[in-house]
Amino acid sequence: MRKRHHQYRRLNRKPKHKRAMLRNMVTSLIKHERLVTTEAKAKELRHFADKMITYAKKRDKLHGIRLAERIVREKASLTKLMEILGPRYEQRGGGYTRVMKLAKRRLGDGAHMAIIEYVDRPGEVRAARPPTPLRLAAMREVLGTVGIKPITDGEIEELESEMGALKVDDEKEEEEATDGGDTGNEDALQAAEASEDSADDEADDTVQAADDLPSEETEDESESTDDPETKAEPDESESKKEN
Repeated sequence: MRKRHHQYRRLNRKPKHKRAMLRNMVTSLIKHERLVTTEAKAKELRHFADKMITYAKKRDKLHGIRLAERIVREKASLTKLMEILGPRYEQRGGGYTRVMKLAKRRLGDGAHMAIIEYVDRPGEVRAARPPTPLRLAAMREVLGTVGIKPITDGEIEELESEMGALKVDDEKEEEEATDGGDTGNEDALQAAEASEDSADDEADDTVQAADDLPSEETEDESESTDDPETKAEPDESESKKEN
């Protein structure tokens, strides 16, 4: 089975019919800025709607108009696209449309319904997240009211140079620590070897002392056997037993 790199929805239509339908829908979306349709059509229409804003934001306006004319059918919608929608999203890098699912399904076939609309339009229910330049400008204003000044490019470069110098110093300290650690490890190994040698010597001494003890006991036993009194005692006991 051949793999499709771009998985577009067919919407149960032929390609020409599908393109014509999407052209009509994007023209209506530019005109009203809000449409209620099925969820599948809304998600497929989002690609066309975002592409129209990209055409309107081109620096070469004539080239953008010619590209948009291939899709947009009405001149009024084309004029609104180039004069109103394009400048509105000048600072926004993407995400020009919003798709919101509806809980109620369509009567008849029970298809999932959704609303597709352009963000930042007048009268929208939920405000979109502001673009990055506006958020940064608002943050700078708030910090200025508190008394915090923004960091300039020169200060950023100075901080980066200081951080690089600190990293170099840390690397040098780590190298010195590793070198000192190696010498310390050698000294510790020598001390451990010396302690092992002393322990071995002590163990040898204890073994020799243990060997000497049995010899003394044997001498005492031999002396006791040579004593005549010890020899006479067993004879007396034997004679008592005979009587």
